[in-house]
Amino acid sequence: MTGLEAMITSMEKKLGTGTPNSIQEWFRKRNGAAYNYNFPWCDATITWAAVDSGNYNEVCFGADWAYTVAHAARYQAASQWTPMVNGIKGSGIRRGDIVFFDWGGSSSIAAIDHVGIVTGISGNTVLTIEGNTANVCARRARTVHDIAGFGRPKYKTPAAAVLPTVSLKHVLAAQKADSAGPQGHALHRTEGRLLENALKAKGHLAAKWVDGSLGTMTTDAYSAWQKAYSARHKLGWKGADVNGYAGMTSLKALGAETGLFKVVA
Repeated sequence: MTGLEAMITSMEKKLGTGTPNSIQEWFRKRNGAAYNYNFPWCDATITWAAVDSGNYNEVCFGADWAYTVAHAARYQAASQWTPMVNGIKGSGIRRGDIVFFDWGGSSSIAAIDHVGIVTGISGNTVLTIEGNTANVCARRARTVHDIAGFGRPKYKTPAAAVLPTVSLKHVLAAQKADSAGPQGHALHRTEGRLLENALKAKGHLAAKWVDGSLGTMTTDAYSAWQKAYSARHKLGWKGADVNGYAGMTSLKALGAETGLFKVVA
């Protein structure tokens, strides 16, 4: 997994890390004896997370960073830098941005002291994760005074997940055949399991009945889900709409609600 969320997940892995630490050791092995001391490691944390999350080129331009001024200048050279001169809302700063700080309150790259990643915005406060903040990797809440500006990585968009398919025709045939057959009969077991796992995820079917056989327990569970879904969305389903047998509308709704499958005819 790559992209913005992967970058933040990697930063979260290091929360609570103190000094000295594995980030410094990792950076030292990559960059040599010049880092054989307890060096400031805020940008080394960003570099580590970028490598760990598959965002090294997007966040670090293919280079390791310990000097925050140089890192910010690289964003500026790539036209991916925004100085903090228009306030939090006016700047457009957002989740995933690499935020640089000047404790003196300027927006000058040359005066930058520190760096972190934005995890969210709350009113006029920027929420972050930062390495080497009071000698630990921690979440912080920062105001506009401390922010010099931010770089915006060109994160890759993760590929959309390819969902398995469930055929409405197969489900209806299985519901008919499995209910009339011996215990455990499964006409279309793979698709049956997908349907049953979705009903289990919604709390309508016990795990012991997830076997791919669309018998009476599954039909009853599907009916319970139809009724609950209709009530939640004020659809007014009744009669055949909630009898436990799949229809294109309800089957697509179950697939979409759980994210476990897509529906074909």
